[in-house]
Amino acid sequence: MNSTRTRGRRLAAVAVTIVLAATGGALTTLQATAAPAGPGAAQEDQQTIAPYPKGYVDVIGGGSAGFFTRTPQTRTVSWTRYADGVTTPVIEGLHTGTGAYAVSSDVLVRGDHANSLLASRVLTVRDLAAGAQPYVVDLASLEKDGAAYDYVGVVDGTLVVAVRKADGTVDGRLLVPGPGRPQERVITGLPGDQAGFTVVQQGGTMSGSALLYVSAGPVDARRSTRAVLDLASATVTDAVPVRAGLDHRLSGALSASHVAWSGPDLTHLAVGRRGSDSMRLTTVPSYYKYGLVGDWLVSSAAGENWSPLLAERADGSGSSVRILDRVKTLAPGPDGSLLVRGGTIAHGEGLYRVTAGAEGAPVAELVATTGEPTALVFGGADIPATIDLDRQDGVDLRWRLSRQDAHANVTITRRTGSGRVDSVEFRGLKAMGDDAVGFHWNGEDLVAPGRPAPGGTYTWTFEAKPRDGVGEPVRASGTFTVRRAPGLHDYDGNGAPELFARKPGGGTFTSVDIVPGTDGTGPALREKRAIAGYAYDRVESSGDLTGAPVADLVARDASGVLWLHRGSGDRHRPLLDPVRVGGGWNTYDLLAGGSDVTGDGRADLVATDRAGVLWAYPGTGNATAPFGARKRVGGGWGIYNDVTATGNLAGGPAGDLLARDRAGVLWLYLGKGDGTFAPRTRVGGGWGGFEETVAIGDVNFDGRQDLLARAGSVVSYYLGSGDWKAPFRAGPEREYTTLGTDRVF
Repeated sequence: MNSTRTRGRRLAAVAVTIVLAATGGALTTLQATAAPAGPGAAQEDQQTIAPYPKGYVDVIGGGSAGFFTRTPQTRTVSWTRYADGVTTPVIEGLHTGTGAYAVSSDVLVRGDHANSLLASRVLTVRDLAAGAQPYVVDLASLEKDGAAYDYVGVVDGTLVVAVRKADGTVDGRLLVPGPGRPQERVITGLPGDQAGFTVVQQGGTMSGSALLYVSAGPVDARRSTRAVLDLASATVTDAVPVRAGLDHRLSGALSASHVAWSGPDLTHLAVGRRGSDSMRLTTVPSYYKYGLVGDWLVSSAAGENWSPLLAERADGSGSSVRILDRVKTLAPGPDGSLLVRGGTIAHGEGLYRVTAGAEGAPVAELVATTGEPTALVFGGADIPATIDLDRQDGVDLRWRLSRQDAHANVTITRRTGSGRVDSVEFRGLKAMGDDAVGFHWNGEDLVAPGRPAPGGTYTWTFEAKPRDGVGEPVRASGTFTVRRAPGLHDYDGNGAPELFARKPGGGTFTSVDIVPGTDGTGPALREKRAIAGYAYDRVESSGDLTGAPVADLVARDASGVLWLHRGSGDRHRPLLDPVRVGGGWNTYDLLAGGSDVTGDGRADLVATDRAGVLWAYPGTGNATAPFGARKRVGGGWGIYNDVTATGNLAGGPAGDLLARDRAGVLWLYLGKGDGTFAPRTRVGGGWGGFEETVAIGDVNFDGRQDLLARAGSVVSYYLGSGDWKAPFRAGPEREYTTLGTDRVF
């Protein structure tokens, strides 16, 4: 059970003595005045919580009036006032070399050195709570008789300096405002042979006192101690020798009764009573964060990730107490408290102040909030209901979460027309923006990368689990539709054409992918799988006959019965079982399907009989009766030995036909949209060498219909131009194929 509570009252503003900057290091004291009541002071019994910045923003210290934060990405330091929630940037872009800094209570100290505050000679002290002008201390102006002043730390706005005298001895001074120049108070209790000391600024200060790291003795016999500086008396007490290997001078913790510090490897921690030589040594994780509240050690193993905030007695006795469900950073607060950036399931994310509770164990109070829950919360999916992959190259698929430190996975499935379910899981979704995880989908087939994704309904199932184990996993599901315009030879619904190749003997089909070429090469044929058991003497791709967004196929058997194979939209089983259309189709010697010659938006079938008459069978969109009554188009078609329905080849709204005469000349018939055609136009000669031509659809995805022509093992692609006067670009793309086929369709 967490020992937390929300803040029920505003923290009162505090009046302090401030001084103004003057030249030459002189300081002028101003009279302290009572701080004015903050906005809403009459409502202080109301639940008012200051805001805390969202995102990865660390707390680095604070006093009774406000708190300091730092944004790691920009290294901007800001101070936020509890009373009104106003945030003031005090250092922007520290990485640009604008000077080092330190915070203590509500006070900020800046130095004139670009990288090291300890090397600074001019110090600017700013009390954010008072809101007055900062004052400046020039250490050089204080030096006399060969003494050198070095800054070693700040406690509650009081500067601590080490003074190296001309005779080589070192003493400590406190600098406080005084008339004309800083008033210097000599620190007593330091070793007489000390070589130097510094304030442990990272966690080693509390209101009115500070933890010191003191080095003393000759160079060849140096000894180190930790001691406590009391500001009121300017006295150093409670000195404890530092064990070898535990002399990391930059970190430590201090309370009214205990001290703690870590070794340079940050994996060992010494804890004990102030002034006692008996220190408890424990092994701790890397990036261990710790502080002291009374006689309790408060700690978290948080490094780059979040971990719970726990408290245990400093002597190691008893059981630990869980204070916060997760924590990112902690820093000293006012009056022996700790300020912790973290969260609880009960009260959410923000800044908590950890103090000694009525029963001794630390308790946490929410003093500033991000407004975000600590529990992982699903915020919805940013996925379009319909994704038109014919019009866009890709889309971001995003799932919003209240926080991104979660293991997030999504499974996307699609049920094909054959009943098959294609499924793929994406694990470890990456952050997309500040509030979501997901990935960019480039429109490729999720199951078979490298191919366009088929159209249809997709279902997604999302799950995210908190990395830190705080809270329950979240789950959600939904659907989206991928839109693909049906193509002439698109059997699996992905917008790209596919072929079927018939093996010699006529009983086995092979489905073939047409893979777009790269680096200027033409499309390539990729054989997939065989479909056995059909004995047809004529097979034609017929476009979409049944209203589904995929192409269908018609085939005639030796007895003259016409069969319909509906496209399934499944790349593994592209054709459904045949449905009988009707008999008597052996009166025709040529069949061609795929063009909408009647202008009703449905694919039609044309056929030439042995008398040379061309007939049109209008499509109905009905799978059980796919064609209406035939209509006579005209005679004289007996001069052609190949007819191909190309769809919209020349840019008009109606479907067109190509016809090859026995002299090898190819002719174009432009459809009028009423079941008739304009007078033929000559495309060109030399087409007699091809065994067949196939209206393959759009193989290069330029929006124009293309043509495939086969001569033995050579397949040629003629790319459409969109110009009826010259419907194909000059020069075919060719590829040798080893499909071993006597017919492609």
